Amino acid sequence: MERYDMTIIGGGSGGLTAARIATALGANVLLVDKEKLGGDCLNYGCVPSKSLIHVARVAQQARDAAKLGLMPASPGVDMAKVSAYVQGVISRVAEAEHVYSEGVTVKFGHVAFKSPTELDLNGESLYSRNTIIATGSRPVVPGVEGLAETGYLTNEGVFDLTRLPASLVVVGGGPMGVELGQAFRRLGAQVTIIQGPTRILPREDTEVSQAIAGVLKSEGIEVVTNARFIKASRNGDRKLVTVKQGDDLLSYAADEIVLALGRQPNVDGLNLEAAGIKFDVEAIQVNDYLQTTANNVLAIGDVIGGYLFTHVAAYQAGLAVRNALVPVAKKKVNYRVVPWCTFTDPEAARVGLTPGEAGKQYKQVRVVKFPWAEIDRAQTEGETVGFIKLVLAGKKDEIVGAHMVGARAGEMLGELSLAMRHNLTLNDILDTIHAYPTMNTGIQQTVFEAYLAGSSIASNRKIIRAISSFRGQK
Repeated sequence: MERYDMTIIGGGSGGLTAARIATALGANVLLVDKEKLGGDCLNYGCVPSKSLIHVARVAQQARDAAKLGLMPASPGVDMAKVSAYVQGVISRVAEAEHVYSEGVTVKFGHVAFKSPTELDLNGESLYSRNTIIATGSRPVVPGVEGLAETGYLTNEGVFDLTRLPASLVVVGGGPMGVELGQAFRRLGAQVTIIQGPTRILPREDTEVSQAIAGVLKSEGIEVVTNARFIKASRNGDRKLVTVKQGDDLLSYAADEIVLALGRQPNVDGLNLEAAGIKFDVEAIQVNDYLQTTANNVLAIGDVIGGYLFTHVAAYQAGLAVRNALVPVAKKKVNYRVVPWCTFTDPEAARVGLTPGEAGKQYKQVRVVKFPWAEIDRAQTEGETVGFIKLVLAGKKDEIVGAHMVGARAGEMLGELSLAMRHNLTLNDILDTIHAYPTMNTGIQQTVFEAYLAGSSIASNRKIIRAISSFRGQK
């Protein structure tokens, strides 16, 4: 029987990161996946979607060229070549990720637990002192009447399209739904987004959701909220989506239906019961150390629910490996500062608490909002839509949340995340010289406005007035 210090089930971003760290620590590591490495993010998620968004943005810029004094263009779209570009990006990123599997035993096939320490791989048994489950998730497909017969796309097939659909109905107004909806609209398709909740991007600050909804509508996307998907059918070559909105039944026809209704964990076939691992339809159960109910088996990434982000899976991978291999120095997960970004144009970026969430945790909360249009670099590029909103708590104005809508807003999360992670003050940011003109100057400008309206300057103002009054009496 082959023996390993650690077996990692799942070759996505979390699994690859865990494999590289474990190997660097000197462990004998086995990495197992069904058929190929890279996971959902590389093959069906982050990488292809951002590649498609880039193509769509270039097309939009060509149409908007007249605003800059250039001759406008109406670019045609060769979807087969767009798909080839997307697949080329995937291949190049995959090649760069080979470093993560150096020194690691990589095998493909079906793996299942026989006990907490014994696994079956393609019919052969192996021993693993520790195991990390990083099998990720897959798209939720609802049991809606007629959906299977009508046909649909998810993120696992939409990037393989070689013909641009004339129209799309996107069911789901979360990050994936709005990103795909805007991208296909910019490529030339008519797009309708169907959203069950009362607003798109419901996990975001309300003003963020409203701002992105306004942009989508301005580009000709129909956004239908508070609408439950109840039926799919065909009318000739067209596909029909029927929704219930209040007491009304509404139907929308399109060439394709795209589902973006969330994710569910990949646990089928793992035989988790044999290892005594508890799970349900939403996630594998883990503690603060990322251990499952079998102490030597840990789980990370989408399969444990919560924050379904590549960067969170990578963070969890580092903790899980160290907690398994160096148990005397175990560390708990800390999700106090988790950044995330929806890559619409403009982007919606967030880290920390919304004003409402902060109000439940702190007695004293104030919000400072700064228009994106007042960032000089935004003016130079004509990217003026959006805002920066800081959520400050306590007498010391601790930054507990930041919410942005704006061009390249996601790139600006790093500074705010670092500040929050290390409890830096407004003065720390204000005293840091920011290169001008950059978008990041907007953070310094927002902090400056917060400082001018804060208690610190009010106290200093009283002192200066007192000194001035004292000198005037002499």
